[in-house]
Amino acid sequence: MKKRARKTKNRPVEVVIERGQQIPIYHTPDTKGGKVYDSFTIVFIQAGSRVRRRATTIDAARDIAMSAARQLAEGVGHVAILTPSEVADYASATKLLRQHPGVTLIAAVAEWIAAREAIGAGSIVEACKAQRKLVSKESGFKPATLANVYEDFIARLQRDGASDRYIEDCRSRMGRLKQTFHGYIHCITHEDLSGWLDRLKVSPRTRKNFRTAAVGLFKFAKDQGHLPRNVQTEAELLPAIKRLKAVTKDAEIGIYTPKQFLKMLEAAPAHLLPVLAIGGLAGLRSSEICRLKWQDIRKNEIIVKANDAKTGSRRVVTVVPALALWLSKVKRGEDEQRVCQNYSKESALARAVTKALNSAGIIPVHNGLRHSFCTYRLADIKNAAQVALEAGNSQTMLFRHYRALATANEGKNWFSVRPRTSNRNVVAFAA
Repeated sequence: MKKRARKTKNRPVEVVIERGQQIPIYHTPDTKGGKVYDSFTIVFIQAGSRVRRRATTIDAARDIAMSAARQLAEGVGHVAILTPSEVADYASATKLLRQHPGVTLIAAVAEWIAAREAIGAGSIVEACKAQRKLVSKESGFKPATLANVYEDFIARLQRDGASDRYIEDCRSRMGRLKQTFHGYIHCITHEDLSGWLDRLKVSPRTRKNFRTAAVGLFKFAKDQGHLPRNVQTEAELLPAIKRLKAVTKDAEIGIYTPKQFLKMLEAAPAHLLPVLAIGGLAGLRSSEICRLKWQDIRKNEIIVKANDAKTGSRRVVTVVPALALWLSKVKRGEDEQRVCQNYSKESALARAVTKALNSAGIIPVHNGLRHSFCTYRLADIKNAAQVALEAGNSQTMLFRHYRALATANEGKNWFSVRPRTSNRNVVAFAA
């Protein structure tokens, strides 16, 4: 900062020069009660108008002058300075808008002006209420916001005793829909929903699952009288994904080798060891492991409860000797504690497993542990009915995806992967 002092009468006592801007400071003393008090006036042009600021000391005047010069130099000096009441109004307005995420202050004001011009005189709120009554009378439904329908939908699932897994799935998928659309559900078109699905950028199967969830939510809204009863919902008008089964039918599955399985178990963090062992030696799905409790793991069997199973059916899985040995290396938690204590969601568990495998130098395979179990178990015991019961699959699915992918010796090798001892390696691999 440069400053230039002048002492000529009616001229500035100092000129602050900052970033090419010159702001003069005048000495303008005040007289009150017969006493003279120092006062300094800073003068500059802002927003096309002459602006004056007062300070009681020369140092304070310099600070004001420097701040004004910087604003002018940065190109923001043309913005008019808000008064205290205008600042308070702005703060209150933005606080109200926090209840409507995604809506900016300028958008709200623009919409208000458009609504005012549309109705002319009268209250905008009263006009909206009258329109709502008219729509309800003519179409036979009661308008409701998507957010309200979503909350009622989740509450209904809980009252009807839906599984925790299904409720969590609906929360995850329809929660993302609720975050996108903030208005009335009857105003959402299938074009809106299609664009939303496109922006998700997910696989065809995941897109189908999101579409199914949206159809369920919109059907619920229609049942509750929030959508016309005599027409299809906008979600149902979304084009279905064709030939999805044909695509997945021939898709190749990936499995791990017994040596890779041993490597990942030995390198696994303590909290992930039971997850990997149960996935590879009992074939439970990731979602089932997330909900599995220690009381469900018994000496010779693992109980997968109906509410925890993907198929909604209770099943019993044999605890093979190798699994018993790996579980013996883990500190067992309380009966009511989940085995997967660190992760409540399947997606979080999947990320943790992927990280652990990468650290061990193993390329992760999608559903690799379950695929490996089904493949090697079928090759080992050659009993499709038993494997189907343990895996919670049909025999048709087993034969379609897992038959003849491994030899009997490879199957025995997989279920012979056991912890190493201090003096010898007890992992047996057939010749």
